[in-house]
This record gives sequence, structure tokens and C-alpha cells, in this order.
Amino acid sequence: MGVYSLRILHIGDMAGSAAITSNICNKLGFPSHVVQDLNIDTFRHGDYYENTTYLNTREAVYEWVKTNQNDYDYFVYHDQIELAERLDDLHKPSAYMFHGNMLRKARIQYDIVCSLESIDDIFVTTEDLLKYAPEAKLFYRPVDMDLFCRDEDHPQKMIGLCLTQDRYRKEIKELLRDTDTGVLIVDRVKNKIPYGNMPKLLRSYAFYYDVKYIPNHPPEIIEELSQTALQALACGCAVWSCGKWYDKFPREHDDEESAKQFINDITE
Repeated sequence: MGVYSLRILHIGDMAGSAAITSNICNKLGFPSHVVQDLNIDTFRHGDYYENTTYLNTREAVYEWVKTNQNDYDYFVYHDQIELAERLDDLHKPSAYMFHGNMLRKARIQYDIVCSLESIDDIFVTTEDLLKYAPEAKLFYRPVDMDLFCRDEDHPQKMIGLCLTQDRYRKEIKELLRDTDTGVLIVDRVKNKIPYGNMPKLLRSYAFYYDVKYIPNHPPEIIEELSQTALQALACGCAVWSCGKWYDKFPREHDDEESAKQFINDITE
């Protein structure tokens, strides 16, 4: 299988990583597509990039992959352990990508993935997950740099924005009670913002407060920068996370750089 003929199918999508990676891989000459059921990626990044087949159920995804398997050289499973197990007998070279809380809450999933014959590469999307998946490679979550970029002419409020869920509002208010700037706390589940509108929203605020939790009891703060925080940095916002301020976008999360590293990792 030649590197330049590699056709990649992403199965599932978490927080848009599959759709964004597929988009830039297509531009780099690696034909890519995403297939997923309607229960994940509620913000439907694939609609923006027009590179995703949406199906009603996971069973429908399973049947679709079996039917279309010969159109692809390589599968990438995004937190889709059941499908990875069921499709293992296709013997298709594959990677498995852990995206966060599923591995944090069920660490046995790493052992299951390691036992699958078709899985050649395992990735995690944040550094803290490496302690649960010691042989995994770090995948740098991509930010579309054509979409998320600075606009010096865009009017900006000198207050902060925090996108979260209402169930964490009390904890966040307590955490941010000593901040020097006002903070607008918005429930991103009740107030869904289309992916294509996110840059305009983030550019409207000088600061982004990045607070995210593992849904334990009590909730446990995640220290890694979220995808939204990375997007905010790309748009020129200062980002607060776990008591630290960030003002520079980490270039390894540039979508082109991330995709090139990913292709190198799965073809070396």
C-alpha cells in the first residue's frame, strides 16, 4: 500500500476531529471520508465540511462499512470500540483513537483495543490519557486555521466567555469568583452554536475561560486545553485554564501540521 494512494475512512467523530482531519487530508492528497451515527458529534462538523455520511444507528454504520470497505485502505475508529471489535474480522489496517472520558472511566478499553488483530496504531488526543494507554501516540487535535484566525477589525468585548453545561454553573462561578474581568457563562448544550459560527463568537470576547470536567461525583477538572480553547487562541483570545493564562496558539495543533504528523505516524 503506497503512501500516496492511502484512502482513509474515519468511523465515528468526537468533537469534530475526524471531519477536520478528513478535510485537510483531502487537501493533502489523501482521500478521506467520515461515517457516523447521529448520537455523536452533536455540532455536526461534517455538515460544514460536507465530508460525512450520517446514518441513524450504529448498526447502520456497521453495515455501511462492510458494504464500502473496498473503497478504503485504512480505517480510523474514534471511540468506537464496539464497531472496532465487530469489524476486526475484515482485517483492514486500522488505528484506534481515544478522545477522553470513555477511556478515563473505562480503562479496560485500552486492553480490548490492544487485543484486536487489525489495530496497528493507537492514539490519544490529550497527554493525560497516555497514563491509561502507555503505548499510544499523541494525536494533536486539529484546528482549521483557515476558519479560526484573527480578525483585527472584529469588535471585541473586554470580558470573558465560558462555554459549559448548566450542571457545572455553580462550580464554575465559585472557581471564577475572583477573576478581574466579567465572565459570561453559556450552556453550550441548550444554546448550540453552529460550528461555522464559532470563530465570530470567540473573536467577540477578549478572554476565554476554559473549564471542563470529568462527569464524576463530585466533578473532576480536566487540565488539558479543550478544543474550544485551542480555537480561541487561534482567534487571538487570551485563554484561562486551571489557573494559568495562555496567549499563544500551539502550532502542533495547526490542522495541516496535525494531519501531516498523523499520516507519518500511520505510514511509517
